[in-house]
Order: sequence, then C-alpha cells, then structure tokens
Amino acid sequence: MGAVLDRGTAPLLLVPSVILLLVILVGPFFYMVWTGFTDLHYALPGRDGSFVGFDNFRRLMQEDQIFWKSFLLTMKFVFWVVTIEFILGFALAMLLFHYIRQHRFILTLLLVPMMLAPVAVGLIWKLLLQGDLGMVTYYMRLIGIIDLRTAVMSNASLVMPAIMMIDVWQWTPFVTLVMLAGLLSLPKEPFEAAVMDGAGPVQVFRDVTLPLLRPIIALVMLLRGIDAFKEFDKVFILTGGGPGIATEMLSIYTFRINFKNWDLGYGAVSAFMVYLVVLIMCSIFYKAVYWNEGRAKPPKAGKS
Repeated sequence: MGAVLDRGTAPLLLVPSVILLLVILVGPFFYMVWTGFTDLHYALPGRDGSFVGFDNFRRLMQEDQIFWKSFLLTMKFVFWVVTIEFILGFALAMLLFHYIRQHRFILTLLLVPMMLAPVAVGLIWKLLLQGDLGMVTYYMRLIGIIDLRTAVMSNASLVMPAIMMIDVWQWTPFVTLVMLAGLLSLPKEPFEAAVMDGAGPVQVFRDVTLPLLRPIIALVMLLRGIDAFKEFDKVFILTGGGPGIATEMLSIYTFRINFKNWDLGYGAVSAFMVYLVVLIMCSIFYKAVYWNEGRAKPPKAGKS
C-alpha cells in the first residue's frame, strides 16, 4: 500500500471529496453570482433569466433604501450582541477560573441555552413574551417596565432590544466556554515571571493575559460575528421581520426577496452581499490576530 501511495496516486483518493465540495459549495456559489446578472423572476411574466449586466447591483446600491436599512440594522445587531456576549462571557470565564473551582456543574447549567436549537429558542421566547399570557410580559408589567397596553413583540422600540437580549441569553455560554478553555490552556511561566517582577493583578491581566488570549478572543468574536450576521431562525419565529420592517435584518430581507417576492435575480445580489460582508469580517479578524507578529522565516536546511 505504501509503495502505491509513493507513486503519486494518493491525490486520487481526494477526488471524491473535491467533487463533493464543488457540487455542494462552489457550484451553487457561482450559480448565485450568475443569477445576479439576470432578471430571473418567477412571479412576473417575461422575466425568464435574461442577462441584464450590473442592473441588479446598481439598483441595490443606488435605489433600494430598505436594503440599506436592513444592512445597518444587522450591523447594529452584530455590534451590540457580540460586544455584550464577549464582555459577559469573558467576565464569567474569569470568575469561574479564579474563584469557582468546582465549576463543572455550573458549566453544565450555563451550556443549556447554547444546546437548544434556535427554532426552539424562538418558540420558547415567543411564548414568554406573548402579549396576553406571556410570563416575562406579566412580570415586566408588574414592575412597571411596560404598561398594560404594550406587548414587547409588537412594539417597534422594544422588539429589537428584546431579540438582542434573547441572542445574548443563548450565546453568552459559548463565549464563556471558549474563553475558559483558553484561560485553562495558558502557560504558567509568564504569570509567575510577572508576579516576581512586582506586577499587580491589573497589570498582569493587561500585559500577560490579554496578549496571550488575543488569538482566542479574535476567534470567538469572528465566530459570533459571522453567526450573528446570518441570524435568521429566531427573528423569523419571533417577528418575521415585523412590526413593519423594525426587525427585518439582512437575512430576513434576502428571504423575502427570494422566496416571497420570487425575484431571484435581485435576491441573488442581496445574498452575495451577505457573503461579501462575511468575507470582509473574516479578513479583519484574521489581521487582528496577526497584525504585530513578525514574519519569521523558517530556518534553511542544514543551519541551526
């Protein structure tokens, strides 16, 4: 078997996986890009997929105000939920690491929201925030946060903060788990050296802990940022984008254009924008990890 692999036939074993990757990922992506250059529309006669060049892109960039409102709403959602989740998750991880030694049971409790399916989370909170019989709505009225005539999911000023808090409730445990794993994996020598040099707790945290955790922090924020940018399930279950367009984030907007209006040519351009923003986010966070690391060249063979 080794002799067969040595003759260069090993790459042939990758062919099935490469073909599967092309069919599932690369093929649909290029079909989406091509569709963005057509006028394909299943609900209007005469829109059979003729080539229209950059008309859909021009319409998106210059004429569609709802798209840009959805885009800005999505960016605000990503910024706030990722920021809050990181601060709370990091604080909980530090608390568990320093002060709570027997934290396995606590970690189990913290992980329960993260293990629930997003659709289940949406249904649970839809019942809890229901206008007449919701338990959370009842206590919010009892302590005076909202009045008797207000329902959270139908109030344009309350619905988006409520969705943000639901996302924070579900995904803060993920940040806690990853950051705690990072803290447990840090080497002890830099901390011992800093303490011997007379550094205080704040200085150790600033000059030792944070630099060592920087790759993990960037990874956590990248994963949560991408996932939050694509948020669909909970919003669709809770509000469907309403009231009005108060919660119509980019994923909901793209769904409406493609599968309610059946404007697939224009919807492909909107979906491509989601891909483009995620690609930019990946690039930014990658540079955040390696921005000050030297580009050390590997030693040449024969030299020590």
